[in-house]
Amino acid sequence: MLTCAALALPPCPPSFPHPRHLLQTNRITTHEIKKLKKSIHARRTHSHTKSTLLFFHFYLQLYASVGLIHEAQKLFDEMPERTLISWTVLMSEYTRHGFADETLRVFQNMVECHSNESLQPDSFIYAIVLRACSLTKDLSYGRQLHCRVVKIDGVVDSYVENALVSMYSSCGSIWDSVGVFEGIVKPDLVSWSSLLRGYVQNGLEEEGLKLFVEMIRSEVRPDVTIFSIVIGASANVGCLQSGVQTHCYVIKTGLNSLFLDDTLMNFYVKCGGLDSSMQIFRLMPKRDLVSWNTIIKGYVDNHHNYGALRLFRAMMNEGFSCDNFTLTSILQAVTRVGALDLGREIHVYIIRAGLESDLYVTSSLLDMYIECIDHKSLCPLREVPSKIFFNHLKDGGSDEFIIASVLKWCSLQLNLETGKALHSHIVKHDLLSDSYVISSLIDMYSKCEMPEAARRIFERVEDKGMVPWAAIIAGCCWNGWFQEALKLFHRMQVDGVAVNEYIYTSVLLACLGLGDLRRAKELHCHIIRTGYGSNISILNTLVNLYSNLWHHQRALGLCSLIPESEIIWSSLIEACVRNKDHETILKLLKKIQRSYGKLSSRSAYYILSSCENSVFLNAGTQVQAYLTKRGLISDTISNNSLIKMYSVCGMVTDAVTAFKSMPERNSDSWTAVISANVDNGNPLEAIELFAELCLKNKSPDSSTLISVLKAYAQMGLVDEASRLFNSMGEHYGIEPSIEHYSCMIEVLGRSGKFNNAYSFIHGSIPFKSVPLVWKTLLSVSRIQGNMKVAKYAAEKLLDLEPRNSTANLLLEQVLLTEGIWDDASKMHPKNKLMKTNSSWIEIRNTIYEFTSNQIPTDDISIKLVEMELMMEEMGYVADRNHLLHNAEEEDYEGVGLHHTEMKALAFGLLSLPDGMPIRVIKSVRMCGDCHSAFKFMSTFLLRELLVKDTCTFHHFRNGKCSCKDRW
Repeated sequence: MLTCAALALPPCPPSFPHPRHLLQTNRITTHEIKKLKKSIHARRTHSHTKSTLLFFHFYLQLYASVGLIHEAQKLFDEMPERTLISWTVLMSEYTRHGFADETLRVFQNMVECHSNESLQPDSFIYAIVLRACSLTKDLSYGRQLHCRVVKIDGVVDSYVENALVSMYSSCGSIWDSVGVFEGIVKPDLVSWSSLLRGYVQNGLEEEGLKLFVEMIRSEVRPDVTIFSIVIGASANVGCLQSGVQTHCYVIKTGLNSLFLDDTLMNFYVKCGGLDSSMQIFRLMPKRDLVSWNTIIKGYVDNHHNYGALRLFRAMMNEGFSCDNFTLTSILQAVTRVGALDLGREIHVYIIRAGLESDLYVTSSLLDMYIECIDHKSLCPLREVPSKIFFNHLKDGGSDEFIIASVLKWCSLQLNLETGKALHSHIVKHDLLSDSYVISSLIDMYSKCEMPEAARRIFERVEDKGMVPWAAIIAGCCWNGWFQEALKLFHRMQVDGVAVNEYIYTSVLLACLGLGDLRRAKELHCHIIRTGYGSNISILNTLVNLYSNLWHHQRALGLCSLIPESEIIWSSLIEACVRNKDHETILKLLKKIQRSYGKLSSRSAYYILSSCENSVFLNAGTQVQAYLTKRGLISDTISNNSLIKMYSVCGMVTDAVTAFKSMPERNSDSWTAVISANVDNGNPLEAIELFAELCLKNKSPDSSTLISVLKAYAQMGLVDEASRLFNSMGEHYGIEPSIEHYSCMIEVLGRSGKFNNAYSFIHGSIPFKSVPLVWKTLLSVSRIQGNMKVAKYAAEKLLDLEPRNSTANLLLEQVLLTEGIWDDASKMHPKNKLMKTNSSWIEIRNTIYEFTSNQIPTDDISIKLVEMELMMEEMGYVADRNHLLHNAEEEDYEGVGLHHTEMKALAFGLLSLPDGMPIRVIKSVRMCGDCHSAFKFMSTFLLRELLVKDTCTFHHFRNGKCSCKDRW
């Protein structure tokens, strides 16, 4: 750098600001510029030529170095004599300030002005001009300079050689750069770094890494610049091994550089080593804004959004100011976590920092508001994106990405008016050539239910790229034009346009909308052939498609190809519900817990419903704990399902507690809790709840009245049941259904009034040919021991359902009980119950099934014998009503613990700790013998025994059953 001392200049006058001060502050006021000009004018007028020339040189550099490049040019034009120094200073400063075209112009003037004189460019000037060629990517002029240097001036030294290497690589001619490098006799650090940078700039990172190895073998010691280039190359290609080795070499050389630490952090972030990047960050003795930006962006890129927000707070607490890079990264994290309040604070900071005009910041801010605002509610912030955009327009901004973001806001808000205004703005400023603007316009019109307008825009596009095709196909699906979407997809393939994941997703949704499973399978095969078979978005769409088209097993198979954290669980859960695959739902819940997957309240309802219908009785409490912890049992529907789940698990007390804790209750809530008490043998509590319902002026529904009638039946309250039945239409506006008539038959039958029941059937029921009527009469007469009525009901039922195996078996048992052996023997074998019965018990989240044709294990057989001997010693006598007619007398002796629920009970006694309740589910009605045996065993086993059969839930305690022997 030229200085007063170097040029032997006298000190500056006291009234003139010292040049060193000007250089340090890098700013000059208008008043100081005038003083500079006066001083230069005075020196030129009153000084000798040599002294004036020296001052011109000094102030030329001074002007240029502080950014007054145009003032420097004027001063240069006024110089009485131009030397090599003046030319060098002017071109150097033009290049340094990014005015490369001016550098080339000045050089051309120099060549033309001194073509026949001794003042010729030296190696420094050539290096400067070649640097200008690099900036302008002017390869042709660079080649001309190369030829001039070699053939005319012959001034090829290390400065020029290194500049040539850099110029060729910057202009994309990397192999010319390699040729120049190979011609250098002894490359220095600048030579190596220029070629290394050239390889990286031209996407040849692997060649660059090989060159670095060659450099090390040449015993050239790398500096910070070369290390940063090599580490950056490793980051670009994701080569963790190469980057780690280079890091080790940096440590070995003992180099300490803030810039190098920032580069290493960026490398580890890109290669998935976020922990290593954080370790470097923590050990840094000094951090700059780049350090904070790198680590924050690393957290955001790796989806550690809350970690990024914590780092942002720490950065602000240390007094750093944000730049546009910081804000774009942190706004992305804010958008993902939906932290709208924090986003608004950042918006205030952006205004105060004067960064509103930055395109990237504005675009990120728009995206944050658009994603975080609830567009369906009357949120006061709904109009903020529009205000941001129009303020941006006032400042002269018109960026395509910002326009695309605002069009997305119009789509979400269904704001057609603003969308049309934006369309006019786009046409006026000739922005229809941008594919993202076009696709956003198509999406806006499609979402605003104007698919015809979207189609017109699409057809006017001359160069229909992939993005507009994706937008129009998605728009057709949005508006239910599924057939049109498939036609467009076919036309797109004919035109040879490449397909991406978004287009495949839309076309799959079109197949789903049409219910076209055949075409969906064909498209699935096409997806696999084109290499998209492992795409997560497409796989999730396929899972949803197969789930909704009744192929949920195929959907479950596809889940093995998707990481558990990426699976959209709601589609699978709903598919399993439709297919009544309740056991799979509970298995899926375990995967959801393991992968920290997200569930909706609707999915929570389905999961609780699966517990109602599955054999996982103990799993219900675990499901309830998991869903409650995550706040998914907050609405009325989920709470109703929770009550039902407790009911089928035999936990009626918990069901009532859940009911009482509900903030809001609907008719389903009352029905659920009343039904829970009825099913679990608490009819009095059910009737009291119904009375409470009526006092609150709540209207019961049809299901509520069915449960209340069943409660009256269990209590034997015939008059109360009759009054309720007869007043259903008048008081509650509910016409009796077959289920209500069936309940009245049960009421009369349980009270032993079979004549009344007979009269009720033939005199009051409008539909006697419904099997349910006779099934109810058969069941209640069987319970009451009225074999005559049971025989009559069974015969009526078999007239309607000749192949009803349950009716056949019950009729056979009735005949046996009445001693009518011959009629029982005449029953055709095909009419006998041939179906295998099962019982299930859950032990430590595993279901064990015991079937009627299954031979028990030795442990269970021994336990059954022990139980039989113990019961005989205590005076238990077996109930023979269920035994076959051709058995001999000795076969009746003993307890006969051979039914499936007994096997399950024995296994529970062997597997569960003392005192823990044993819950068993049985696929058919529990027989009288087993029922008596369970009651007897509950007196000495010192634990609660629960059996859920097809009729009711049996709670055995202290020798009694909750069904009161009526089931």
